Amino acid sequence: MDVLIGHPLTYARDLHGWSQADLIARMRVAAASRPEGLRTGADKSAISRWENWRKTPSAESQLLIAEAFGVPLADLDLYPWPHWLPGRADPLPLGSAYTVRALREAQRASMERRNFMVFSAVALAGLSAQWATLEPDRLTSSLDGRPVDAELVDWLETTAAALTSLPTERRQHTVKLMDAHLDTVTDLLESGRYSQALGIRLHALGARLASTCGWYRFDQAKHHAAGVFWNAALTNAHAAGDRDMGAGVLADFAYQSIWVGRPNGAVDPLTNALTHTAHPAARSLLHLRRARADPGRRPGRPHPRRPDPPPRTAPA
Repeated sequence: MDVLIGHPLTYARDLHGWSQADLIARMRVAAASRPEGLRTGADKSAISRWENWRKTPSAESQLLIAEAFGVPLADLDLYPWPHWLPGRADPLPLGSAYTVRALREAQRASMERRNFMVFSAVALAGLSAQWATLEPDRLTSSLDGRPVDAELVDWLETTAAALTSLPTERRQHTVKLMDAHLDTVTDLLESGRYSQALGIRLHALGARLASTCGWYRFDQAKHHAAGVFWNAALTNAHAAGDRDMGAGVLADFAYQSIWVGRPNGAVDPLTNALTHTAHPAARSLLHLRRARADPGRRPGRPHPRRPDPPPRTAPA
């Protein structure tokens, strides 16, 4: 199991191969080079508090951190702390231009050894806002490759349903089969020639497979890979016009945020998911998770660090 990196500052240091002492030394160099003589406000204790979400560095400290990492100072105005740090992972936007790319990036992410925590609250809020307001593009058939026939899609759907329904304890043996199945669907979407109706079915199938593959990574504590798979699932559910499935994926993102102790990042995705969700079971799930995440909850009721396990597929 990969070690979960719980804060973007930890991740940024890891990308550069820096210890906390290395970061402090570089912040001091940055402070010494500035004519106003800024104080770093940094020691190992301070950095530990920043990386454990217990304290936010001052504006002066953030400026020196940015200079230490070589981050453009304009990024500090564009993104709140800590989302401007290097290594920031942003989900792909929705739209037909990104459906296959999102699936390919999910496959690459599942092979990476590094493991960042989750997409930022800012990124998830933007993605869920797109989902709530952006209408799906009309699907177009590829001009390359052999025609995709309905019988093949029938078999792919039946096989995917059988793999998804296997008991949890068997999934450690089926994860490679599920990944291969998703790779086949992605190949067909990328280079196959299919009708509008078959294209919708392929995108919906890709969304279901990516969602399940995301849960496999979540169960392995590979949270970055899980998020990239769910980004692919949301993009393809949107292309298929399946609002309820997309709402279920947004609920998965929210569940992950609550699980890793960042419940505020769950509120916007859940709120946006409710705008287009019609199925009663899906709406109930969204309301339940928003109640867990809502910072306006009753006093004395802490957020659950480990909520009850969710269903592995979105409600029908």
